Amino acid sequence: MATAYLDTNQVAKSRLSTGGSDRAAAGSVDRVLKVFHHFESHSEHSSWSSNIRYGDATDVRGIIQKIVDIHKVRWTSCFGLRLSNCQSKDQIHWLHPDMGVSHIREKYEQSRPQEEWRYELRIRYLPKGFVQQFTEDKPTLNYFYQQVKTDYMTEIGDQVEQDIALKLGCLEIRRFFREMRGNALDKKSNYELLEKDVGLRRFFPKNLLDSVKAKTLRKLIQQTFKQVANLNDEQSILKFLEILAPVYRYDKECFKCALGSSWVIQVELAIGPEEGISYLTDKGSTPTHLANFTQVQSIQYSAMEEKDRKGMLQVNVAGAAEPLTVTTASLTMAENLADLIDGYCRLVSMETHSFIVRGYFFLSVRTCVYFYVSDLAETDDYAEIVDEEDTYTMPSTRDYEIQRERIELGRCIGEGQFGDVHQGVYTSPCLNVCVFLSAVTMRQFDHPHIVKLIGVITENPVWIIMELCTLGELRSFLQVRKYSLDLATLILFAYQLSTALAYLESKRFVHRDIAARNVLVSSVDCVMLGDFGLSRYMEDSSYYKASKGKLPIKWMAPESINFRRFTSASDVWMFGVCMWEILMYGIKPFQGVKNNDVIGRIENGERLAMPPQCPPTLYSLMTKCWSYDPSKRPRFTELKTQLSTILEEEKLQQEERLRMEMRRQVTVSWDSGGSDEAPPKPSRPGYPSPRSSEGFFPSPQHNHYPVTHRALLSTLQQGFPMDCIFKRPYFLQDGGCVGQALMEERLMMQQQQMEDDQRWLEQEESFMLTFSISLSLSVCLSLSPEHVAPPKKPPRPGAPGHLAGLNPVDSYNEGVKLQPQEISPPPTANLDRSNDKVYENVTGLVKAVIEMSSRIQPAAPEEYVPMVKEVGLALRTLLATVDETIPVLPASTHREIEMAQKLLNSDLAELIGKMKLAQQYVMTSLQQDYKKQMLTAAHALAVDAKNLLDVIDQSRLKMIAQTRPH
Repeated sequence: MATAYLDTNQVAKSRLSTGGSDRAAAGSVDRVLKVFHHFESHSEHSSWSSNIRYGDATDVRGIIQKIVDIHKVRWTSCFGLRLSNCQSKDQIHWLHPDMGVSHIREKYEQSRPQEEWRYELRIRYLPKGFVQQFTEDKPTLNYFYQQVKTDYMTEIGDQVEQDIALKLGCLEIRRFFREMRGNALDKKSNYELLEKDVGLRRFFPKNLLDSVKAKTLRKLIQQTFKQVANLNDEQSILKFLEILAPVYRYDKECFKCALGSSWVIQVELAIGPEEGISYLTDKGSTPTHLANFTQVQSIQYSAMEEKDRKGMLQVNVAGAAEPLTVTTASLTMAENLADLIDGYCRLVSMETHSFIVRGYFFLSVRTCVYFYVSDLAETDDYAEIVDEEDTYTMPSTRDYEIQRERIELGRCIGEGQFGDVHQGVYTSPCLNVCVFLSAVTMRQFDHPHIVKLIGVITENPVWIIMELCTLGELRSFLQVRKYSLDLATLILFAYQLSTALAYLESKRFVHRDIAARNVLVSSVDCVMLGDFGLSRYMEDSSYYKASKGKLPIKWMAPESINFRRFTSASDVWMFGVCMWEILMYGIKPFQGVKNNDVIGRIENGERLAMPPQCPPTLYSLMTKCWSYDPSKRPRFTELKTQLSTILEEEKLQQEERLRMEMRRQVTVSWDSGGSDEAPPKPSRPGYPSPRSSEGFFPSPQHNHYPVTHRALLSTLQQGFPMDCIFKRPYFLQDGGCVGQALMEERLMMQQQQMEDDQRWLEQEESFMLTFSISLSLSVCLSLSPEHVAPPKKPPRPGAPGHLAGLNPVDSYNEGVKLQPQEISPPPTANLDRSNDKVYENVTGLVKAVIEMSSRIQPAAPEEYVPMVKEVGLALRTLLATVDETIPVLPASTHREIEMAQKLLNSDLAELIGKMKLAQQYVMTSLQQDYKKQMLTAAHALAVDAKNLLDVIDQSRLKMIAQTRPH
């Protein structure tokens, strides 16, 4: 139940009449009546209540009418107000609609303290076929269900059979958690969340929980829940009422009384929509019908003049010779019985006047409920409700109020769940046409990456004025500037959002709608979190449970989908999805998947695939955010720290790549036999060489730079024999470089081509990696001693005839080749391979990789291990051979060889990790992605094996040079 806290000192007050009552007399004093009800909200059921202002002339009818009008209930004539004493169960009074509230409180609260009394709104009068009638009025059906369920749990829950209690409890779980799948409780974490955080006592009687062992109870609940898992909300409610009806008659009220006034017959009087007025002489007897409600002409009741103060009720029935007289145990019972019959008569006849002939003791008033109305809302629905469960309050000052005349509304720059965003002319603000709740939330925040509130206009329509973020929402920004944003900028955006969310976490707020569409771009290097329409303050509780409404399913954590449970941990999940959106340049998650199917995929272990060029450390952080168990997700303070580290690492790597590229452009030359040919075309921009001039090797996290491996293998794709390809080119010491001016001119021409090449390479990413690896590695195994003439340099992308006449695979392989000149290896590099164990084992490792690459696509998951094992055994043999070779090589080269060996071990670990992921996500949409990552890891392993051979060859040449006589 939402709350509206209003300023009692407001000058403008409006008193509205309800239920046909007259206006209240001037000068009447306002007071508050707390009424408990069964309208569902996110708090505990026992606290569902509304605080209603009333005056001296307010009647019960006005109180009832105001509450049911707020919830848009059609069957208002079914409701009644019950007053009960918490200390004495016998003191129950049904309050007639015409009774004055002030008179009621004076009458009952003088005898007992005020805090002992409880006012409860209940459905008491039921129409014929009420279940079918209520299905057409959902608020009434839900209310009646909550009322019956509460009565069942408190009155007879411990007395029903175990099977019935289990079915009723599981039906309530099904209704309560609408999005939960049938097998969700099979997961231990889900059941523990239900058991510990939500509580089984919410669904099952105490006797059942105490009498059945925990493990047995869990199995019973899991089995029973699967039987009702396919029911929707309404079906769950109807099934609940159907199962409960034989053991608990919620459709009628029974009174132990006597028929007659002098000679009496002890009976049980039954009043209900089907029975009318009837009685039972004993439990097993058939009801005897006395009268229909349409036959009742008038009702009277009074106290009998006896010491025991019994009550007497007389009902005048049309066509009967004498009135129906009933003797009750007390006057209170006679009053309650009279109110029940009178309510049914008013319901059936569709009249508002009472059938009770009032005596001297009955004070009847027909006046109004009046309350304060703020200028804020379009309607007065929430004006008088002072519900303690809501967190938000109306601002007590007008500090943020802005005159509407000073705002010139501009174009619409965004649309949201709770309103639209317009540009406006008022010191560069933007206007959010939405509910006032968002402004009240935003007013509390002061952070550089959270949109600031400038002011509000509280007159209808409500406007919220915020600072203008000129570049619009982040998702559109990413899509438009996809080719101009580097990885460091994307990580910077994620880091800035993490600082904003860490701030919200410290303020105990959950945002509940973290997505790229709700992030605004202030400048090219600054983003700001906005759209607080769904955010909630958690007060002393650790979570917030959402009521009905539209929610972003594809961004939500599993516990939010299943249990409508929102915490800081669920915000972490959504932030992980938002990071994925950023790295994917605004692509929405789970494309092509229906909302109803998302939770099934998540529970099957499926997660969003790693974005291209995403650092493995960042994707690892995302997967931690997507842990199924909320307790295993990192907090925003941890995310902020880790993202800061990843951002710094990416900036350093970016600088290092630029330095290496510039150095390579200046120093790289190929042995051309003294000719004036130009140097080879440099590597693609933004990617490190296989080994820099300082001798450092690339990171083992190969999937960070996928193009690097193609650049490394491009030399293998030229068709050179093994003994030529696996030799590293050496620079001539006699200055065999081309002229400086010619080199600079050609480098400038190549630099202009690089940006086009980079975009072209991104388009070529979609081709099959398997064929590329198999082709490139099989060529490198050719042992033909003949040299193959260098291919023609392909034209620049976009030039006429580019890739013409080539099939897709040919064009792909053609495009990724480096362009070396025709070379003759120096005499010192011509090593004898006849007895070279390292060379043979490198060849064996490459063959194992080729074999795995050719078999991986059609292979079943259980076949992955033997294939990877073959690669591992080949690597172990290679490393053992290298260990035997190291002692005879110069000591100065040992360090470099050891680094190359460590890199190969890391490559194998990466391959094993990708294999496990491919096995884990079999039969999901991620299966092919992880197979490709396996191939990428195997590709890197083969290339790094070639690098190891290069290092050893270089060491051998150095040893030969040292032993040669000077």
